[in-house]
Amino acid sequence: MIEPWNIKQDDTRQADSLPTFIIFFEDEVSEPVYFKYFETSKIKVNYITNQKSKTDNVSKAICYCKDQGLMDSKDGLFYLKSEDTQVWCVFDRDIEETESQVNLGNVHFDEAIEMAKAKGFKVAWSNDAFELWILLHFENVDLSNKKYIDRKAYYDRLTEIFKSLPNPNEDLIKILKHESFNYKENLKQEKKFRSIVRNEIIGKTMVAIANAKKIETFHEETTKPNHEKTPYTTVHHLVEELIRLGGKEI
Repeated sequence: MIEPWNIKQDDTRQADSLPTFIIFFEDEVSEPVYFKYFETSKIKVNYITNQKSKTDNVSKAICYCKDQGLMDSKDGLFYLKSEDTQVWCVFDRDIEETESQVNLGNVHFDEAIEMAKAKGFKVAWSNDAFELWILLHFENVDLSNKKYIDRKAYYDRLTEIFKSLPNPNEDLIKILKHESFNYKENLKQEKKFRSIVRNEIIGKTMVAIANAKKIETFHEETTKPNHEKTPYTTVHHLVEELIRLGGKEI
């Protein structure tokens, strides 16, 4: 007879008690595919796509957390209830076309970062685009070269890199047969990003983190507002946290 008090308890944490990341993405394809990879038996990674950029992204995150009962209020201000739940807003600067739109976009970008922090959220932002983070897996960028202010420079350089990879997998070999191959058009699709880009960059994660920290150190020495810090990405903070709590082997 087995006494009830002698039954061995499963020391695995229940799913609903795991540290949880709720990530709000501007993107619907590459970013969700990339970050979901870091989910392990130790953490949950939930994501919500197509959440726009800047203040729209943060506002949608606030509404979601209120609706899901993840926030509490004090003196009319809302904040996250649980330390086990991390809410991350992931978005790009996304430069507008006209001067008036750019000026408004600058305000929305800077305000979004501060608004998120005030609610207990965290932000992984890129100026100008998430592809800067992808590029940092292969090389650092010349901060004195003004071409890197524009995401076109990231796409062009990534196109060159993937064209010249020493050991391309079968999926990439097929795509490279097309003379019109370029990163933006061919590798931002979900299946291709998963099988080609993610497959290639995961092993270089620590390189990307180190390169991102160099850029961060450079910008920390200035007093510029965030919209003027370019090229710049803080995505490495989210990646480090996912690895720290999830223990994913890279």
